[in-house]
Amino acid sequence: MNTTGIRRLGQALRTITNWVLTVCTVLFFAALATITILGHTVWNTDDKPTATTTTEPSAPVTPQILAPGTPIQWQPAGQTCADGWTSHSIGKRGACSHHGGVVTVYESTLGNLTTRCHSAGHPKTLERARQLAGTTRNVPCDFPDNE
Repeated sequence: MNTTGIRRLGQALRTITNWVLTVCTVLFFAALATITILGHTVWNTDDKPTATTTTEPSAPVTPQILAPGTPIQWQPAGQTCADGWTSHSIGKRGACSHHGGVVTVYESTLGNLTTRCHSAGHPKTLERARQLAGTTRNVPCDFPDNE
């Protein structure tokens, strides 16, 4: 092989190497972008608590014998999307953005009830909470138009 042939072979190898490096770089950044996007919407890699959802019991709530007008206290029990979707991105920007936003789930200190109401909409007494819940343990918000 003469010098010209060796030069052409060297140029061909450089061209092939440049194309391979370009394709690998593009694939690397595409994979990195995919992992970044999926990492924010699917996997929870931090130690923060993840979203919780409430479930309906199969049997109606059994009444407790308490004095009429027994006040009820609500304690935060976790967060979920407004439409019930479980998101592992809660605590990060944009969590539940296509599901109505993040809402706090509250549990009652009496009656084993849950609600997603803000403090102004929580039923104040156990009997009112049971009246709104019916046979489920999920209590809708108590606003004047619900009465």
